[in-house]
Amino acid sequence: MLYICNININVTMERVTHIPRYTYDDYKTWKDDWELIDGLPYSMSPSAVAKHQKIAGELFFQIKSRLNEDKCKDLCTPYYELDWVINESTIVRPDIAIICGQKPIDFISKVPYLIVEILSESSSYRDRIVKKELYEQQKVRYYIIADPDTKSTEIYELIDNKFRQTESTGFNLTEECEISLDLTAIWE
Repeated sequence: MLYICNININVTMERVTHIPRYTYDDYKTWKDDWELIDGLPYSMSPSAVAKHQKIAGELFFQIKSRLNEDKCKDLCTPYYELDWVINESTIVRPDIAIICGQKPIDFISKVPYLIVEILSESSSYRDRIVKKELYEQQKVRYYIIADPDTKSTEIYELIDNKFRQTESTGFNLTEECEISLDLTAIWE
């Protein structure tokens, strides 16, 4: 047996004989925490460790405070670990997502303007490679990766349909709403 994405796959010496694919209907019935990318399930850690929670809390508080300023009030809203149902076979749960315009009811159904993922040992590859590529394809405007081990952030902006790394901590979410974050403060 070969184990990929936490699922059993029967393998012969010549080829894979069966790779199950799942949908949103399957996803809704699963216990525990999962993400679904292109029909393949990814198990999530049971609970984020303390440093992950602290960084997420600091970032969420800072984002919420900036969005509550007059220029952004009621335009954009941050969400913490809310499912984003991209399509029937792809559901992810960003650590933080900013939605502008109509607010989600049960889950995010439109492209967030900004997404933050906080790395952990078990999510590093998925956040840096798989989700980065997925978010780029979905045209997320800004993607921030925070690494608690190195106390660093990587900021990506969508330019000409490609993520380009930037040093700018100013985020133009809409014509009316621009926020600036102090990403060094999250490590204190």
